[in-house]
Amino acid sequence: MKLLLQIFCILAAVYCFYFPFTYFNSESDKKEVRLSHILVETKEQAQEIKQNILDKKYLFGDAAQKYSQCPSAKNKGDIGYNSREDLIKEISDAAFTQKRLIISDPIKTQEGWHLVRVIDVKYFSDKDNFVRRY
Repeated sequence: MKLLLQIFCILAAVYCFYFPFTYFNSESDKKEVRLSHILVETKEQAQEIKQNILDKKYLFGDAAQKYSQCPSAKNKGDIGYNSREDLIKEISDAAFTQKRLIISDPIKTQEGWHLVRVIDVKYFSDKDNFVRRY
């Protein structure tokens, strides 16, 4: 019985020491991105829309309202703040690597072709992130 108690105490101590380092070193948990996106059927449509936005024929939000097939079109493509796990992998990879206000190249998913623009990035301190998650 004494041996089992000692093993339990050792395991508990290791867990208490190890947990904060694994949790707080997870970069994807420390930020969320606010995204706008446009969803269309073809890559050519996505490229044309992106070029029109870059040529200042449309604002991103206006293009989303006019062309996007996503329900977020009514919000000018704004889908709010999302963590890496909240998004489809392809969109997440783009959103968490690109700079703010830059329009991505067309991204292929099962739903179609997306243009993604990061509006804002929200960083959490370790304490805030810990409280939010647990």
